[in-house]
This record gives sequence, structure tokens and C-alpha cells, in this order.
Amino acid sequence: MATPINLSVMKAFDALELFNEARSELTAEVVARELRLSHATAHRFLATLEAASVLTAVRRGVYAPGPRLARLGRMAEDLAPLPASLQATLDRLRQGLEESVMACRYTPRGPLCVAVSQADRPISVNIRTGTTLPMLSTAQGRLFLAGMAPRDRKNWAIGQSVAQAALAEVEPLLEGIRAEGHALNRGDNEPDIAAVSVPVIAGGRTVLTISAFGTLGRFGPEVQERAARLLKEAAAELAQDIGPTKDT
Repeated sequence: MATPINLSVMKAFDALELFNEARSELTAEVVARELRLSHATAHRFLATLEAASVLTAVRRGVYAPGPRLARLGRMAEDLAPLPASLQATLDRLRQGLEESVMACRYTPRGPLCVAVSQADRPISVNIRTGTTLPMLSTAQGRLFLAGMAPRDRKNWAIGQSVAQAALAEVEPLLEGIRAEGHALNRGDNEPDIAAVSVPVIAGGRTVLTISAFGTLGRFGPEVQERAARLLKEAAAELAQDIGPTKDT
């Protein structure tokens, strides 16, 4: 029997992940709208996080990251640092593929972009570090789902209020991803945007994804095949750089 999860804890972390480069402060209105909560519930989450020093009130009803969150962030970087070679690897892939390349880490809300190498082209797809992508409709998210045990996928869906029917719809795609070792996105998330993504597996689990992405018209079958091959080679190198990891 699966261990029940605390949905309030999940939602609290969802609220924290609303911070990004363009949003350095949160209000109950923002949290309620983004997480589809009542205003009272959103306010209670923020007030509780402030009481725990995870957030700090910069003015009435407006919250910024607090000292405890900063300390936990530094601890996370110390305990689970990104591979030292990650940015250089992305830059090399970008030069070889002439496409933008990024790396993502898992979060319950979706893959979090932690590094990017932007293609030097007048018209290109721009994704910033700190962007959280959807889980079900992106190549990166499907990779993380494909790497989960069925019970973990079910618990993830419960925690994120995703209908089991929606999860069941992507199960055939996840089977294909596990068989092929990579995931494709051809306009599934946003029209005219494509991606090829592969997992970086260490300690038997997907710890990162690396992806080439750009306009759909540039990602024909030959480009997809070449990108998948080069990304897999780079993922194997990054996995060696990461080394063994403890199961969580």
C-alpha cells in the first residue's frame, strides 16, 4: 500500500516554486491564482512559511524568500551540486547542434531549468534558467515520469491534483521513452516548438535531463536522430561526473 502524502506540504513547496527571476515577491493573490487555491488558504500558507522563517514579509501582504530558505538552498547546492562540466557540456552541444540546449532538474511542479546555452540566432526559442516546464506535455517532464515507479507516478499525480485519466493518457508515450532512451516534443506543449531530451541517470534514477530545443521546422527526423545521439553521449559523460548518488 502506498504511503499517503501530505498535500499541504506539497502545496507549500509549490508556492515557493512560484519565485523566479521575474518574480522576487509573492502575495496571496498570486499564490491563489497560480495554484488555484482560495485566498484564505493562500494567505495561510504564506503566513505559516513566514512564521517558519522560510519567507519574510517585506511589506504588508508581500513576501520574499527568507533566511531559512536561503540556508536550505545553499545546503542543497552543497549536498547535490550540479556537475562541474555541465555548462561546458551544454555549450559544446549547442555548437555541435547549432540549437539551444538546456538542463533540467526534477521538481513536483515540473522540470526546472538549471542551465541553458542559447543558440546564437536572430530567431530562437528563449528559455531562462529558473523556468519551470509542464510535466505532462514536455519531453523533459515525460522523461522524469518515465523514470518513476508506477506508485511514485500515482503519488505525484495526487500531489499535483492531476487526474489519473490524464496520467493514463501519456502511459504509452512513457513506455516508448523507456524503450528509446529519449523523449520528443513536437509542438505538444507550445505550437511550433520542438525538443529532444535524454535523461542523465546516476544511482539508478534520472537526476537531470538535457535537451536540444528550437522551432519545430528545424527539427526534422535527421536532426532528431543526431540530437538524440549526441545528447546521450553527453548524458553518459555527465553521469560519470556526478558519480554514485544515494537513493531518496
